[in-house]
Amino acid sequence: MVTLKSLGLDDANLVIHAGIARAKAINSPSTICVVDVGGTTIAQARMDGASLSSVALAYNKAYTSISTRLATSFITKIAQPGADFYGIANGLGGRAIIFPGGVPISIDGAVVGAVGASGGNGEQDEDVARAAARSPASIWTGECHDKDFDYWRG
Repeated sequence: MVTLKSLGLDDANLVIHAGIARAKAINSPSTICVVDVGGTTIAQARMDGASLSSVALAYNKAYTSISTRLATSFITKIAQPGADFYGIANGLGGRAIIFPGGVPISIDGAVVGAVGASGGNGEQDEDVARAAARSPASIWTGECHDKDFDYWRG
């Protein structure tokens, strides 16, 4: 039997609130979506002024991130022709996103969910998602695992 740790609703709400706070701070009306370890939406919020398309994009960024256990900003780099993830943009049932804004959430070295943010440009979405992803790690462990490829390949 395999036991998986996963975010719950209370955890997801912390992530959502942290994402909204960061989006407000940088004036980027956004949708923030949190998925559990299985890729199912736990919580999602669309800020006033966020585009309608941001709803689907935020979910797909979170789903891509949990599916690969990588930040979508990193997938952008390895999804280029000749790279390891080339072609992923056509994968995951059409839900794969290869631009910034999806970040896995890790607690004590275990991936427990992911967050997707959409509504701004790529840099803003990444900023919002990383701020949101840090919230449970900093609350539970006093630290944040800002992930890169070597960490996830590990």
